[in-house]
Parts: sequence; structure tokens; C-alpha cells
Amino acid sequence: MGKVKKVYLKKRLVKKFAPECSFFWTIKKEGNFFHDINFQKDFGKMLTVKCILILGVLFLSEICSAQLSRQESNQAGITDESVFSDNVPEERIIQISAAEWNQVQADLAAVKLQMSEEAEKAAKKKVEDEEKKRQTPQTKIQGRIYLDAMSIDHGGAHSVEDDTFGTAARTARLGVKGTQFEMIEYELLFDFSGDKIGAKNVYAGFRNLPCGIGIRLGHFKEPWSLENLTSSRHGMMMERSLLNTTKDFCGGRNNGIMFHNWDRADRWTWAAGIFAASMAESLEPIVSDSENIAFTARTTFLPFYEKEPDGFLRLWHIGGAFSVREYDMEKASDLKTRLKVTPGNNYSECFSATFSGLDSLTAFQMETSFVYGSLSFDFEQAFFSLDDEFAGNADIQSGYAGVSWILTGESRNYDRKVGRYVALKPENPFVRTCREGIGFFSGPGAWEIAYRFSWLDANEIACFEYGEEPGKTFCHTVGLNWYLNSKCRILFNYVYADTKHSSGERGNESIFQSRFQIDF
Repeated sequence: MGKVKKVYLKKRLVKKFAPECSFFWTIKKEGNFFHDINFQKDFGKMLTVKCILILGVLFLSEICSAQLSRQESNQAGITDESVFSDNVPEERIIQISAAEWNQVQADLAAVKLQMSEEAEKAAKKKVEDEEKKRQTPQTKIQGRIYLDAMSIDHGGAHSVEDDTFGTAARTARLGVKGTQFEMIEYELLFDFSGDKIGAKNVYAGFRNLPCGIGIRLGHFKEPWSLENLTSSRHGMMMERSLLNTTKDFCGGRNNGIMFHNWDRADRWTWAAGIFAASMAESLEPIVSDSENIAFTARTTFLPFYEKEPDGFLRLWHIGGAFSVREYDMEKASDLKTRLKVTPGNNYSECFSATFSGLDSLTAFQMETSFVYGSLSFDFEQAFFSLDDEFAGNADIQSGYAGVSWILTGESRNYDRKVGRYVALKPENPFVRTCREGIGFFSGPGAWEIAYRFSWLDANEIACFEYGEEPGKTFCHTVGLNWYLNSKCRILFNYVYADTKHSSGERGNESIFQSRFQIDF
């Protein structure tokens, strides 16, 4: 015989591939291995062994494939007897009569029908519950509190007030807001911070009408200015710019009716309404014998808007507004229209004027805003043309430019249905909850720094003799805002205002102020 060759194979390989082929070799067991496998070097025997091994592997593959096919057929619900009869033990086979089989089928059909009826009842109940919810008023109590502290230093040759230091409840508002039938809206909002209760919003209206247009009637803000329509809860500064000190004769809250809508792509918005020409921040009736009417309209467009899932916002907002107002000359002294210039605060004024003999006013305003992540920029400019039958014509110009940077990385939030900014939501609120395991203080909140430059030029109304030495005012405001959460923030502002009066004299004010603000 030829030379003996020693080969080592693991036991599991021998059992798997060639359990019946042991007659070709002699096996001696040692430990976990089989060894001393003596193959003759004869070519025919070696070829035979290899063929048998290959056939064994193919045979095992066929068995595995058949078993997988049976399992798949079983999962698919195949009940053909040819598939299972060879593999199911006889003791597990139950034979039933045709009548019993028919009864089983009938029971299954009854169960299926019952399940279908129950599903139909559940769907019907869901529709009824949703309809009941639509009919039930969805009312929310709302309110806000602003607590201010300020230090005001009046300087210059034309200082009209003494230095001021103190605290005040700037705003204390409470009201309700809600919807009914998904299309009726209403709001009641009153301010309790003054000597008497003041009405802010008192209106009702319709939204989501079949034509897509919304209607609002009552006492509310006219559609004017991005800064004006953005709530003071969400502004970058404690007070609005000099542009919106003109709200007492254009753009403030007023009695009227307004129509508004937005396109389904959330790019365009528009609003237009007819209002009383004279402004009134109360529910006192505005009555006149002749013309005392105003038309105000605003439209906005988003050339670019992109918001990522993590809240990173990129947008470009542009818009404009227009207002025409006709006054009742016979009751001009009663229907007073006022200009009160307050530089970045609510506690001092640079100058004021009362337009008691005004015939008409035409106003035009343009606005733009950019947001790129945590950086944002706002700009507005407005022009007012006043017509007095006896004094002639005069123009007022006003505007502002502001920039803000949110240090913690959040982006401002934008309402695409109105064209304004809404609440900023800190990614890691400072005040979260006092529940055990979470903790009261959770994160840094959101921090924002801001700068705004605003201006108002009312030199031309000096010839009207409406006020005491009107003039031109420039106002610089620097702000630091800490958002504890989306409903609470603390603001710090420094304001420097410089006024050049029509007489040539100058006055200035330096203001340090802070605010604790909460809304619900």
C-alpha cells in the first residue's frame, strides 16, 4: 500500500457531511477530534469519497429547501393535504364532518361580521365626538404681566422733565380667546394696569370660510407694520420703536371690520379693513355726523423660507401697508388724534402733538426682515402726509433698523398665516419643572443681544401749532434678553435719545430699564 496520510477533522464536520461514509477510513477517537484517518492514495477511492461528500451536501440542501417551503406554505395558510400529510403525526390530526366544518365557517363569518359592526360603531362615535368638540367652544384663558424698573436721566438745554427712578406695572392683562365650530373666533382682552380698565381686543369673526377668507369685527389692531402686529411679548426690545409711537393716529387698535387671508403655499398674506378714522384704546363709542372713516391694508410675501427639523430658520420677509383716513371737521376737537413720542420707554416723552383740526391723513409703510439661524435683521420705514384745511400740508417720516443675535443658537419663530414673529422657544429651558428626578433648573434658557436705531422727523408740523415744539428724534437702544422658557423672560435695555426741537434747542435722555415678563 502507498504512503499513509494523516488528516484531522472536527467531529461536527464528519457528522454533517458524510455520516455514512465511515467505511472508507479507520477512526480512532482522541479528545474532541477524530484522527488516524488512513486514506489510500489510490485515485479511484479518493474520487469516490469526494463524489459521495458532494452528493451528501446536495441531499441535505434539498431537505432544507423542502422544509423551508413547508414553513412558508404554513404561514401563508395553505392547507393542502399533500403538503402536510407526510410531516404531521397522526395523533395531531383531527377529523371533522362536513357539517361541523360548515358550522366552523359560519361561526367565523359571524365573528367577522360582529367585528365589522363594532369597528363601524367606533368610527361613527369618533365622528360624533369630533363634531361635538367642534360645536363646543374651545376657550383659553390668557394674560400677561410686565413689571418694570427704570432710571431716566434728562439732559440738554431743553429738558422737559425731571430725572426719574422707579418701578411700575407696565402691563397687567387678562382675557379669554377661543374658537367654535372650527370657524368662529372670538377674543376679550382687558388691561388693568392703568387708573381704569382699558379694552385691548374685543372682537368676533369667522375664519376658514369656504372661500378661504377670514372676517373680523370689533375692536382690534389695524393691519399695519410688522413690529406693531408682533406682540410685545415677542419683541426684541421692551418697547416698540419710534415708528409705532404713531399708533395713536395710524395702526393702533380701532373699531372696524377686517378681511384677511393667506395663500395655501404660505407665501402671501393680505389683510384689509374699514375702521373709524380716530383711534380709541377703549370701548367708548366713536360717533360723528359725517365722514370719520379709514381704510387700511397690508400685504406680505416670503421670497425665501426654509425651516430645518432642528429649528434652524432661514427666511426673507417683505411687506407693505397703506392707510387713508378722513376726519369729521365739525367734531375735530372731540375726535382728537394724537402723536406722543416716547423714546424706547413708556414713562417719558420727547414731545407730543394733538391734531384737533386735521382733515385727512395718508400713510404708506414698507418693511423687510431677514433671519439666518440665530441672526436676524428688521427694517421699516413709514411716511405720513397730513392735510389741514387751514394750516396746509405737512409730512412726518419715521422708521427703524434692528438686529439681534441669539447667543444660545435658537431661531426666531415666524407665523406664516399673519406675517409676524411669535414666541421664541429655548432649546434648554431654565425653568422646566419641579418633578422629582428632573429638577427645577434644567438649562441655560435662551440668551439674546439686540441693537435698534429708530428715528422720527416731525419738524413740519410745527407750522400747524398742534404741539409744543415738535422736532426730530433719534433713538439708540441696546438690549439683553434672557428667555427662561417660552412664557417667561427678563429684559435689560439701555436707551439714548437725542431730540432737536423746531426751535433749535436740543434735549436728550439716557434710560436704564429692566422688565420681568410672564404670559399665559
